[in-house]
Amino acid sequence: MNRLALWTIVWLFPTFATADIVLYRVPGISRVVVLEGKTTVNQGGSVTYTHPRFGKLYFDLQDTRIHAVPTTEAVFSRRFQAAQGNADQLIEVARWALGRGQLDRFYQAVVKALEVDPQHPEANHIRDLKQRINAPLGDWTQQEQELRKVVRNPAMKIETSPHFIMLHDTPDTPPPGQKMSRAQERLRLLEQVYESFLLRFYASGVDLEIPQERLKVVLFNEHRDFQHFAESLSPSLQSASGFWDSSTNIVFFFDHGTTEDFRLLQTISDELQKLKAEGAKLKQSERPFYKLKDRVFALKDLARMADTLALLVQIDRENNDISVVTHEAAHQMAGNTGLLPRDIIIPTWAHEGLATYFEAPKDAAWSGIGAVNEERLDMYRELERGPSRAGIDFTITDRIFDTAANLEHTLHGYGQAWALTHFLMERHFDKLMAYYRRLGEMPPHVMLNPTVLTGLFDETFGEDRAPLELEWRNYMRSLRTDLEIALEGK
Repeated sequence: MNRLALWTIVWLFPTFATADIVLYRVPGISRVVVLEGKTTVNQGGSVTYTHPRFGKLYFDLQDTRIHAVPTTEAVFSRRFQAAQGNADQLIEVARWALGRGQLDRFYQAVVKALEVDPQHPEANHIRDLKQRINAPLGDWTQQEQELRKVVRNPAMKIETSPHFIMLHDTPDTPPPGQKMSRAQERLRLLEQVYESFLLRFYASGVDLEIPQERLKVVLFNEHRDFQHFAESLSPSLQSASGFWDSSTNIVFFFDHGTTEDFRLLQTISDELQKLKAEGAKLKQSERPFYKLKDRVFALKDLARMADTLALLVQIDRENNDISVVTHEAAHQMAGNTGLLPRDIIIPTWAHEGLATYFEAPKDAAWSGIGAVNEERLDMYRELERGPSRAGIDFTITDRIFDTAANLEHTLHGYGQAWALTHFLMERHFDKLMAYYRRLGEMPPHVMLNPTVLTGLFDETFGEDRAPLELEWRNYMRSLRTDLEIALEGK
């Protein structure tokens, strides 16, 4: 399915108690938008859709397929009620909520576990971590100086949050209909990733280091400014959507509303708004219909579609930002918590596999930690059909990236790294953590050759690769996206 990535990401946004999955074909674009919310089918063949963040949209019934599904909120409530009185089960419910990006529900289950058993070790461990996370950090003057030394633009401004300092040139005023500016919204998401990253490991018994200073971020308002800066650092960053520079310990982003793809969608939206304005001056009898691509629209329907597409473009912009931020912030967190230390040349598969594991997919309704990423899964499946490039050894020695001849091959490498990391995080977590520790013990700033990388993997996972390979392939064949699970009624 050729889908436009327009899902609501629940790291930030509330959900309804009950919901519908709406598959909406955008007329004139021939793409399908997938949305979660509430729908009402109206007389006359229209559909009112209520988005949890952006309000109401209106679709033609002929362009939609509606599926009623239980929401993450509803599933959590059912699990939470079933676990009452059992602290261990409540902690399992908390982990489930964390894996779906529901921090508030995660803490709700932990608090309830402490009420049931005030001495519960894991619940107390998480409570102590929360207190440490909430401890205020000191002055950020040095971090500002470091940022301005790297990006020499005195017009850029500073915005801070409890754990981040951001240099940016985005507008100070919120976008229409929003309460926060672009910089404030970006910092809000970064804080979500910061806390969720630490909790994912602490909740599984792995105590990471907590950064003692604010992490540095740069947000360019214009894609072309970001691109110019990235290419000045390395030609390999030419097509980057964001990146973490380990040498300066800075994450660099841009507003995805300034990319060429977004501008194309915005142009279509603007043209529809012009037609809407023109139509408002006419009587229905003067020009009752408009033709757009393969469809003919009544005047009233065209106006409705113009407003719908305008909002869909904004959702697309935000979700692209979210996907990139969760990926790059995971890189930065791994490098600043001792998990994958900054001064060690970590193999690409390990760093990118971890970042893609934490990445919020652009096309998943209930994104959270470890969500099944359809784009990465498709890339993995394509590569699996060529066994010579799909094996564990080919991945862990980084040959999958070193032999990539073009961007498509590199993306296949990302898919393979994501798939192997997803499998090991979910099925062999303790061994994967032991492997990360061994990587962290390597000499600083030394490139690890394939022989060393194979040896490190053998130390923790064993030399006989065949059983692990078979288990991995079977695991990957069992994976389904959240959308697939929802539409199956699971």
